[in-house]
Amino acid sequence: MLAPLFDRMTTRKITRRFKASEALQFFEEQVIPLTPKRVLSLAAESRHQSEAYDYYDRWKHLDPDFVEKWAAYREPPIPRYIRILREICLYPWVFRIVSSIRRIGRFLRLG
Repeated sequence: MLAPLFDRMTTRKITRRFKASEALQFFEEQVIPLTPKRVLSLAAESRHQSEAYDYYDRWKHLDPDFVEKWAAYREPPIPRYIRILREICLYPWVFRIVSSIRRIGRFLRLG
């Protein structure tokens, strides 16, 4: 039940992102009533994730009916162009160029 909450709290689309009060309301109205008390009292097991947070599919092992019901909350995969930009921006000189282009773009849009 946490997958919809996490995805809506961390979505790349700022307008769709939960505010703190909305996240708390969702947790209190959707997560707590639908989760057995026994599960809520368990400590999370520490697991080493080999995938980065953005690439990890927290919906992968969930019931298909659940996934279908909460599909509106699911974050879409990261577009290929963003993945490529992230990879090439690991080089400092490319990062500076991309940052400059974005800065110029913002300036032109405002002007």
